[in-house]
Amino acid sequence: SPEEAEEAEQGPEPGSEPPVGGAVRRGKRAAPAAAAPQPAKLSRAELYRPPTSEELTQLKETEDLFHSSLLRLQIEELLKEVTLKEKKKKKIDAFLHEINSLLSAIPETPETELTDQAWLSEGVKVPFLQVPFSVKGRFRFVPPAELKVVGSYLLGTCVRPEINVDIAVTMPREIFQDKDNLNQRYHRKRALYLSHIAQHLSKEKLFGSVKFAYMNSNHLKPILLLRPQGKDEKIVTVRLHACPESDLFKPSRFYPSKNNVRTAWFMEQSTPKEGTTEPPTPHYNNSILCDTVMLSHLHFLSNAATDFPGMKDGLALLKVWLNQRQLSKGLGCFSGFLVSMLVAYLLMKRKIVKMMSGYQVLRSTLQFLATTDLSVTGISLAKDADPSLPVLDDFHQAFEVVFVDPSGLVNLCADMTASKYHQVQFEAKRSMEILDDRMVDGFQVLLMTPKPMLRTFDHIFHLKHVSKLQGTCKKMQLLNELMDRGGNYVAAALPFVVSLLARGLSQRAQLVAHSLPQIPEWPIDAEPPKHKDVGPLTFGLLFVPEFAASTLEKGPQADHPEALEFRTFWGEKSELRRFQDGSICEAVVWEASTACQKRLIPEQIIRHLLKLHADIPESSICYTGALLESVIRTGKETGGTGEEAMVSVVCSYDDLSRKLWNLKELPLTVTAVQGVHPALRYTDVFPPIPMKPIYSFHNRSKHFLLPSEEKPCPAYITPLKIICHMEGSGQWPQDKGAIKRIKAAFHLQLAELLQQQHQLVCRPAATHTDVYKDGYVFRLQVAYHREPLILKEVVTPEGMLKYQDTEESRQLELETLHLP
Repeated sequence: SPEEAEEAEQGPEPGSEPPVGGAVRRGKRAAPAAAAPQPAKLSRAELYRPPTSEELTQLKETEDLFHSSLLRLQIEELLKEVTLKEKKKKKIDAFLHEINSLLSAIPETPETELTDQAWLSEGVKVPFLQVPFSVKGRFRFVPPAELKVVGSYLLGTCVRPEINVDIAVTMPREIFQDKDNLNQRYHRKRALYLSHIAQHLSKEKLFGSVKFAYMNSNHLKPILLLRPQGKDEKIVTVRLHACPESDLFKPSRFYPSKNNVRTAWFMEQSTPKEGTTEPPTPHYNNSILCDTVMLSHLHFLSNAATDFPGMKDGLALLKVWLNQRQLSKGLGCFSGFLVSMLVAYLLMKRKIVKMMSGYQVLRSTLQFLATTDLSVTGISLAKDADPSLPVLDDFHQAFEVVFVDPSGLVNLCADMTASKYHQVQFEAKRSMEILDDRMVDGFQVLLMTPKPMLRTFDHIFHLKHVSKLQGTCKKMQLLNELMDRGGNYVAAALPFVVSLLARGLSQRAQLVAHSLPQIPEWPIDAEPPKHKDVGPLTFGLLFVPEFAASTLEKGPQADHPEALEFRTFWGEKSELRRFQDGSICEAVVWEASTACQKRLIPEQIIRHLLKLHADIPESSICYTGALLESVIRTGKETGGTGEEAMVSVVCSYDDLSRKLWNLKELPLTVTAVQGVHPALRYTDVFPPIPMKPIYSFHNRSKHFLLPSEEKPCPAYITPLKIICHMEGSGQWPQDKGAIKRIKAAFHLQLAELLQQQHQLVCRPAATHTDVYKDGYVFRLQVAYHREPLILKEVVTPEGMLKYQDTEESRQLELETLHLP
């Protein structure tokens, strides 16, 4: 205040003493401090009373507040990292304006047959596998009717490092004819349209690169990728999607039950066979419908995101979560667009409200994924129940996973397998457990740590030669699926291969998943990649520990109708066996003599089933399981990894325990025998091997075998420590020195009695007795339960007796209490 400032300028009053240390305080002098209130003296009972329920609740609320504040700060920092900066947005907008003007200026071409592609320059190849090549229809290029930015860039939900801007290039109505829905005519026109655009844009200096790619690796949906010139090339990738006008096709032609690929055309037959019904082509139909609803999807998401900043943050977090788990790229992926539609669905169903933060949107979406199986009960964004539209059951018959868009026509999860969705569901469940666990840094685990398949699954295997799946399609008679998928034998066979493996490993594996087939982008002057160019397919197996290593597959009883099905499934491996309960059942027994081999039984199952049912030879399978076991194998022979050796040790130990319990003439009985050595709890990496001494290498004395100087050094035998607890008695001394002497006497007597009563070779010492039995050396150590307490006794200079931990007491507690 002005008065305080005036007083500060005048300085302290004359005669006032400065504070201690000579410092003079500027400003108003403080009034003399009142005497501090003395704290109330608490009784011992009040000091040590347990906290009340109100205090516990208050403490938990404080912990929750701290945890949520920390998480909010971490999320804010992450969002700053992945959100597109305003400076780069301006550069991208300028780049888009230039693309827009260039696309409008591309000249028309004369009309030709679809198969006559001579008008294209040699420097551009059509980005479509035209098999079979012969197809009816005519094509000419007309400049786009409309250009519209769609997708995450316009919604503000794109995340770094890969910024993709999607442009819907609407193809004019006049380039299409009737029946363009049939036999890939639409898809080929779409590919030719993009080829002509690529031919002209590749001459422009604006672009650093002009390439083709498949949208989500679906070869029916080529797109054109444009990147700016120079150092800005990595800022953005503009993706051109050629699409028709929304009302070009009659929607009823593309219901899941309708056929749009004729068998005779696909098989290159001159006339169709009489009496054959055409199979439905739901995936083919869906691929065309997707193009007709691009703009309506943009409007739908735009309405959902209005006045909802938490949606943008939540989508950014969900995309990071999916990217870290390698679930957002490839054929049948859980893409950023798909998760955006899912958040919009949850908003529509009021499971999410517009007041929520990004973190709450993340939690709600993961909770929904964890608890909802879209492969069993699909969901739909369509509000009006039009009776003419297909119902969810129609979609379930055609697709493995069902999520219908607002039009009621398009399945957004058409390419996704049930196996891939179950992997997403599994990851969501695990993520919810981590978020609910206060002991785990959920932010670090969920959003900052990459989790590829190698880290997710117990065993993985690679299908090296994907071309072998052509034989699988033939063996499994998947012609209809091949037609539906446009000849893509990988996409056609994959769901059937995964379901085959899931059935064969039903009790052993809780999850069988596969990698997403991905095809990289390619130059416009190169031929489009073939189906085999997806590279090796990877399959992941997550086991149920109790059943994974079982050597038996027990089937139905021989006289049951299911027995034939069991025999067909397992082939020559199935045989009749009588079980202990008297039943005679079909069964499969896998060969495995050691625990190490049992852990690899799933490999035997996979190789057998893929050879039997999918015509995939063993040479095409590279199985990666139990890779680290070579590190813990002993000796040159390919035996086990020590489990059997530990069983042998434990059997010998059990026998010795019984002998100790039953010893006669001991002054105090043995109350407990507890093993301390890791081999006795099945955790020794290299368990001891039984050793029989070679007597010719030793000189015998009365009680010992002394190694001979002329012979090789004898093998070292690791002693296995055993704690032998003696009963309590008033005769035990209270002095630590005396206790040690009593224990030494017990060691002598134990050695003597074991030699007399059980003819075991023993060697007593002051601190233990070594017993040689079955080729092992057991080191018996007598323990008295009060000894650690006596070792803690300390006498103060005033003569007071108090207890405190000492190094000796800690070591004794470790050996006699904690390790056992």
